[in-house]
Amino acid sequence: MPEPGDYDRFVDWRKRLDRESPFYRREFTAHAVSTVIDVGCGTGMLPIHWATWGLHVVGVDPDASMLEKAERNAEDARSAIEAAGGSVRFVCGGFGDLAGLGLDPADAVTCTGNALPHMAGPDALIDTLQDFGKVLRPGGLLVLHLLNHDRLLGSRIRAIPPVVRDTDDGTWVFLRFMDYVEDTGIRFDFVTLHRPLCAWEDEAPWETDSRRSVHTALPSALLRGGLVAAGFPDVKVFGSHDGAAFRPAEDESILLVALRRENGFALT
Repeated sequence: MPEPGDYDRFVDWRKRLDRESPFYRREFTAHAVSTVIDVGCGTGMLPIHWATWGLHVVGVDPDASMLEKAERNAEDARSAIEAAGGSVRFVCGGFGDLAGLGLDPADAVTCTGNALPHMAGPDALIDTLQDFGKVLRPGGLLVLHLLNHDRLLGSRIRAIPPVVRDTDDGTWVFLRFMDYVEDTGIRFDFVTLHRPLCAWEDEAPWETDSRRSVHTALPSALLRGGLVAAGFPDVKVFGSHDGAAFRPAEDESILLVALRRENGFALT
């Protein structure tokens, strides 16, 4: 993942929020959601956006630098949040930590933006999902959104198309490369190129930075099975936020929607 300052350049938040908002409005309305816990919230843009709808949102992330940026982003939106009657706050925590953070049960838990594969290996999936369930009210809504690993693993895709952003401080190019550790992990190298803005005749050289992280491989069958075992028996799977049916070999991402079992969790 890019550095916190780069992440909000990498993501075109206006387009993303325009694309995803109808889905979340529909699901939140259908399930009477007024409180949300967003796990792996990063720089907080989704929790902040939902707070401007009048929702009460807690963003959770293990990266203190991400949370610092989230707090600054929230301050920029403070007047809109207060006018809507919503609220947002941020808490430091990782996968498996939610039940110990003292959070009130929420109407919805979300984990989006490819955050879920950062958990510690496939054996941690059920525990992670059960931890989500422990901070959900019975019947509460769970939404997972991540890259489609069926497609990545099946085709051994090595790179994702570059993202180019022209900003007031120059041009930014974001590259993502993948290597595969058998079928259990995907090693991501995030490479950032930056050319500062300057006069053409004094054009600055490109500056480069790279970060590496290993993601847990989470194909759709593993996700579905983990959700059922963790107490989410009815799972809907989509290929995009417009509700299209999931196509394992084609879709860039996968979206899973489930409700927590009313009477507790399945035994594992």
